Amino acid sequence: MSKALKDARAEPKKTAGAPIPLFDRLIDDDPETVTEQPPKRYYNRFELIQSIEREVARILNTRATVKRAEYDDFSEDDLNFGLPEMFGLGDFSQYDATNEGHWPRIAELCEQAIIRYEPRIKNVTATVMAFDKKTQSLSMTIHADFAVKEFQGELTFPTVFLMGG
Repeated sequence: MSKALKDARAEPKKTAGAPIPLFDRLIDDDPETVTEQPPKRYYNRFELIQSIEREVARILNTRATVKRAEYDDFSEDDLNFGLPEMFGLGDFSQYDATNEGHWPRIAELCEQAIIRYEPRIKNVTATVMAFDKKTQSLSMTIHADFAVKEFQGELTFPTVFLMGG
């Protein structure tokens, strides 16, 4: 048997679960530990939910670095959202987090960012629950449906994000 055929047979086969995103695979939680096991390539349902929660928090706590006028120009073409300076939430400093009347618009901006940058969920609804003056953070509940074919159903989880980014 040829070496290439042996190597092909030795490759991990697809197992049940959702593929692990590249960023999650690149993070080594314990760099001191050396293991002989092949790297994990698929998440089970619980691991997928944890990964989505981490990514949503990352999205909401990252601010797009382009100026507001440029953001509006760039946002006219969806391809521009692939630019690093467009990642995260756009400038929403005109909204006052202490004003509950602004919460629906802040939630809408969060929903748009999550939908744009987290492809593993769809039908996203964000609901602002509270503003913590001490930490200058908003508490939200995110409700969405899985967009991963291996898993069906809904997920709901709390998240917190800093108003200053």
